[in-house]
This record gives sequence, structure tokens and C-alpha cells, in this order.
Amino acid sequence: MHRYAVTLLIALFASLAGFAGFNALVDPFDITGSPDIPGLTSRDTRIHEDGGRVHVGDQLARGGIDAILLGSSRTVDGFPRDPADLPEGFINAGMRGTNIFELSQAAALAAQSEDLRCVVIGLDLDEFGTHSKAKATYWLSALRDGHADFARARVALSPSTFGAAIQLLADNLTGSQPRVPWADTYPAGAQRERYENGARGIYRFYLGYRFDPERLALFERVLDRLTAEGVQVTGFIHPLHAWREEAMFRAGRGEDYLAFRAALTETFARYADRDPVNACRPGGGAQLYDFSGFRPFAAVDAPSAEATVAHPTFYEPSHYLPHIGTDMLAIMGGEDPSDPRVTGDRLTPDTLAQTSAAIIERRSDWRASPDGAAVTALLDAVIANAPSAELETPQFLNRDDETSVTDKLARIAPRAARR
Repeated sequence: MHRYAVTLLIALFASLAGFAGFNALVDPFDITGSPDIPGLTSRDTRIHEDGGRVHVGDQLARGGIDAILLGSSRTVDGFPRDPADLPEGFINAGMRGTNIFELSQAAALAAQSEDLRCVVIGLDLDEFGTHSKAKATYWLSALRDGHADFARARVALSPSTFGAAIQLLADNLTGSQPRVPWADTYPAGAQRERYENGARGIYRFYLGYRFDPERLALFERVLDRLTAEGVQVTGFIHPLHAWREEAMFRAGRGEDYLAFRAALTETFARYADRDPVNACRPGGGAQLYDFSGFRPFAAVDAPSAEATVAHPTFYEPSHYLPHIGTDMLAIMGGEDPSDPRVTGDRLTPDTLAQTSAAIIERRSDWRASPDGAAVTALLDAVIANAPSAELETPQFLNRDDETSVTDKLARIAPRAARR
């Protein structure tokens, strides 16, 4: 019996070691540094299979990064991915399906490296809702505890990694690529259908939306500590296409949105006068920009039913194109955008009221346009059917969540002391 138990344990250990070794060798998330095998693993097709959490968390934990661009899939798709196309020193560290809890963890983790000079972070109402806290692979990644070695061990033993590894091998053997949601051309009507379905779906989402002030308080803790240690933090409110913004207003969330802008403005203003140690954007340690609110580039007519060429500014109502993100970075850097339709406001307590009134005016003007009339009719029909709200079980922050952020903030490199 003793020999049987020992044999079983040895077999189990060998199986786990083989499983972990296979995952580490294939390295689908590009975190172990294993050598590429021509024809098998040389093409990293699955780095962002999990929304990017494992890969991004490993990058941030390793350090050596000057500046990071954080945000949800709007950042992933709305800004260039190649660092050569971004301002010097920046990497796109966006993660699909993320929220302010994960983004706060990412910013705190990145600041543990004394090389980090600035954080540019995309924000919007969605990321502060109670509907989400973290995706499954967050718990595998270095975002969880800030320890890259522990994260690599967790990832190596994960079935999710094994699945991604098998897909990566298949991609390399067959020459295939992961399916991407965007294209340069579409079948006639496909884009229009995406806009219409998007407006219907997001109306139901906003019916069930609930803002969580604890998430804003958590983010403020990170903003406070980073700026106190000399890291420059520039926030910006993501643009949305007018169709999505109108659905938000019609769902009764317009006041929530304006209150959110005001809360963010007050939050950033509390730290605006802090001096960054080595700024990479003009201005102080904390600043906030707003690119939302029915702006000209976001109010370009939705694709017609006959359109086949991709929309010039938005993939669909929730996601803008990389040239828009590039122009937004230019504006935040004190430069002129290449597309004059791309505009943004610096939000401060002094500009808040005026910019809020401008949003209401732009919305009114857009609603009077043929495109505005089209989405108004569409939403009228949706509302007439009394759709149910899209409800998810609320996920509130707990003591462990607070502790994980506190632990990362305690390890931030004290740049300000070395000026």
C-alpha cells in the first residue's frame, strides 16, 4: 500500500511537471522567455487570448517601462499596438473587458519600477460600475499580487494556458490567425447591423447600470500615491460614438454620466498641483481630459445599409480607430491633431460647467440631424417594447481587494526622494 501511494504521488508529480513544462515551453502569453521553435511556436498568436492580462501583468512586473497607456478594449483597439507608432517610451498596456479595479492594480504594479515616468489611463462610466471586478485570468497574472515568478508558476499550471498553447501550435502549423472583430471591408449591411444591435444592447446595459463610489475611492488612492511619488498621471474619458451616447441618455444615465465627469474632475483636481519628477506630458502631476460628448468625429453618420468600406472613425459604437487615439495623445501632449474633427477638453473645476453645457448643446444639434433622427426612431421602438434591464450580480470590493492594492502601493519606488 505504501509503495502504491508513493508510485501514485510520483506519477502525479511527473504529470504536473510535464503539464507545466509544456505550457512554459510553448509560452502562449509570452512571459517565460522560452526560445521560439520554428514552425511550432515562432508566431505569438495568442498573447492577448485572455484579454491581455497575463502578458501585460508580466510586462509591468518586470519593470523598465517609461510610460504606459492603460484602459479597456477601447485602449486596445483605439491606439496603436506597435510602440514605434506611440510617443517615445510608451507601450499600449490596454486589456479587454477590464475595469477600474484591474486598472488601479496595473498602475500600482507598474509604479513599483523606478523607471516609470507617467501613466495615461482611459476612463469611462462603464469601468466604475458594480457589474464587474476582474476576469478569470486576473487571478493568474502578476496583477493579482505583483510577483512575476509566482504568476508564471500559476500560469504554467493553468488549464487556460494549456488551451491557449494548443491553439498557438495549431496556428503555427496551419498558418492561421485568431479571429479579429474588425476589418477594412464588410459585407453590405454588416456594419449597419452592428450599429443597430449595439444601440439596442447598450440601452439594456445602461438600464441596469449602477455606479460604485468605492471603485472611484480605490482609484483615488492609487492616483494620490503615484503623484506623491512623482509619477505623472493623465486621465482621459473615452469617446463613444453618438449612437451609444444617445442610448446612454435615453436609458436615463445622462445625469449619471455628467455627475461622473464632475467626480473625476474633482478627484484629479486634488492632485493637479503636484510636480512630476520627469514628466512626459505637459502640465502637472495629475490632469484630466474629456473626448466624449457627441464630438464631430464621434458624430460621423453611422454606416448605411449599403456600406462596405469601414467607418472612418469608429469600428462600431463602442470602439474608435487607432488614428483617433493617436490624435487624442497629440492633444494631451499639447500638439494639434491630424484630423481637426478630433477635439478634447481639459477638465478642471473652472471648465466643468462650460464643457457640460457644450455636451448638451452638441447632443441637441446631433439629434436634429438625419443620423440622430434614425437612432431616435430606433430607440423609440426599443423603448416601446419595454425591454428588461441587463442585470448582473453586483461585485463589490472587499477587504482582500483593498489589501492587494495597499501592498502594491507600499512597494512603489520613491522617485520624489531622489530629485
